[in-house]
This record gives sequence, C-alpha cells and structure tokens, in this order.
Amino acid sequence: MSVIARMPKDGRSTRMIQPVSRYFSMMKHVVILFLLLIGIGNVSAKELNQKTTSVEIPVLNKHVVDTANVLTKEEKQRLTRKLKKLQSEEKVQMAVLIIPTLGGETVEEFSSRVFAKWKLGSTEHNDGILFLVASADHQMRISVGSGLEHKLTDGKVARILRQDVKPAFKEDAYFEGLSNSIDSIETLLKQPGQMETPSDIAKTVQAFEEDNASSDSSLGKDLTAPLVLYLLGMISLPLAVFREGHWAKRFLKCTLTVAAATFVLSLVGVFPPLSIWYYLLIFLLPVILALLVIFSLLSLVGGMVKKLFGGLFGGSSSQTQPPAESIKIKNEDDSDDDDNDRFIGGGGKSEGGGASGSW
Repeated sequence: MSVIARMPKDGRSTRMIQPVSRYFSMMKHVVILFLLLIGIGNVSAKELNQKTTSVEIPVLNKHVVDTANVLTKEEKQRLTRKLKKLQSEEKVQMAVLIIPTLGGETVEEFSSRVFAKWKLGSTEHNDGILFLVASADHQMRISVGSGLEHKLTDGKVARILRQDVKPAFKEDAYFEGLSNSIDSIETLLKQPGQMETPSDIAKTVQAFEEDNASSDSSLGKDLTAPLVLYLLGMISLPLAVFREGHWAKRFLKCTLTVAAATFVLSLVGVFPPLSIWYYLLIFLLPVILALLVIFSLLSLVGGMVKKLFGGLFGGSSSQTQPPAESIKIKNEDDSDDDDNDRFIGGGGKSEGGGASGSW
C-alpha cells in the first residue's frame, strides 16, 4: 500500500511559509543585536561605576591646587596673594582646587570629601571656604564652613557663582572668575552677618533652577556617542539584518531598532538621559542629511561655475598659534612652585553649606 503525499496545487503553501521564515530570521537577528547591546551596556555601566571612586583628592600644600593646569604660574601666584590677604584680614582659610573631572561623583559629594580631608578653617570657628572646579565636567561649587554660613548664605554664594564666575568660565577665563569670586567673598565677609530673607531664598531657588537648566542644555554636548550609534546602525542594519522588503519598511525597522538600543543604553547609564526630541531626530535625520547633500552639491556646482567665469576664492590661512600657546602654558605649569606657599588646614569642617553651579 503506497501513500501519496498531497502536493500544493498552486504553491500557496510555499508562498505562505516563506514570509514566516523571513520573519523568524529577522527576529532572530534583532534579538541577537539586542542581547549584544545589553551586554555592552552592562560592561560599560560597570566600568563607569568603577571610575566613580578613581579620582583621588590631592594633597593640600598650597592655597591654589590646579591639577587640570588651566592657570599659569603667574595667575596662581596672584590668586595666592589674594587668598593670603583674605586670611590675614578676615581670619578665614580659603583654598581653590581645580581638577579635570569628578570621576562620576556629584560636585557636592566630591567637595564634601575634599573639605573633610583638607579640614579648612579653625577647629573653634569652622571658618573655611573651598572653591572646587571640575574644568572638563563644567561643574563648580563653593563649600562654606559651618561658622561662616550666617555671612555666606547659600543664596549669596549662588549669586556669586551665577554673576561673577559663570560668565568668565564660559569664556575659559578661569583666573578672572576665581579672582572675582574672592573679591565678592571678601566684600560679604566685611559686612555684618544677616539672616537670609525670603527674597534671598527665592533668588536661591531661581539660581539653582538656572543652573539645572544650563546643565540640561549642556547635555547636547554628550550626543556624539548616540549619533555615532545611529549612523552605524543605519548603515549596518540594512546590509546585515533588514535586507529585504520595501525601502520604507526597512527604514522604519532600522530606526525603531536604533531607537530601542539607544533607550536601553541610556537606561544603563552608557548614554546621558535623552529627551523625546532626540528620538524624533532619529526619524528626521535622513531627511536633514539628504538636504545637506543637496545643498553641498549645489554649492559645489556654484563654485565650479564661478571658477569657470574667473571667480577667485580666498586662500586658507591655517592658524597654529593656539595649540602652540596651550603647549607653552603647559610648559610653564610644569614648574608649579608658588613662592613660599605652605598651606594646611586648621581642623575646620563644613555641614553642607554653599552652592553649586555649572557653565
């Protein structure tokens, strides 16, 4: 007895199987890509957590400790003279610490650790002041000893950062910003201490809101990595994963995959928190790039036409002076000896007074 298998007459079963197999193949690639991104995100998150405690606190032996090398020797000497004058006239200890990065800590946490180690101010009066600057992170904080909080209230310190320091730091004028802050602090210390009024409290809240807004705007500087991931995904996914189908569907699948990967990496801390506008940019960026290509081609054609008709274009004037200038500054900072500046803390402490800011 022979069994005769029924064959599809019109090939409909075969045509139905093929889309299903393609779908499962596509989902397999998506799952593999998703797991790889999760693994990379976990490894990167662990590395970031390890970096959190990697920044060591420098030894306090000078009024101005600049490990970021943003000040010249002459600028440090001038600031040191100001701080010595402040100490002799107002009987307070103030130190400046400039570091490249906080290593993942908040500026408040790192400043608290520095103040606890340096012990600025006297044990009896707790009259120490610390100005911490993280140049690469664009973060700053003035921490005030508990004995000076009646004169240097949080609102007054926040106004110093916002009005005297922030505009100068935005122009990379670190000496001017630090010098202005020392002058303002000296002026406040000469005034009789006053309780903070409700208007001062309102201004403090406004200052912190402005600082938070500026820090949110600085997140735009951290979009390089997400944009690189976007470009790599939009190039590799159509070639390796989504190779079949209409171009519009393939584009939609690619953008959704990249958006999901970006969201996951943002959750694990590899990427900074991104707003909804970035995810809209993922869909609009191809259109923007296409317009840029069109305008570039039009500009190129226009340049060729002008050249054919005798148009002249200016030559290139490459300036190499700024790099040489920065190298010169580093060479000057190699001899980082301030004249006879031997400075140690007096045993003071801070209870969290002061204010933070960014630029």
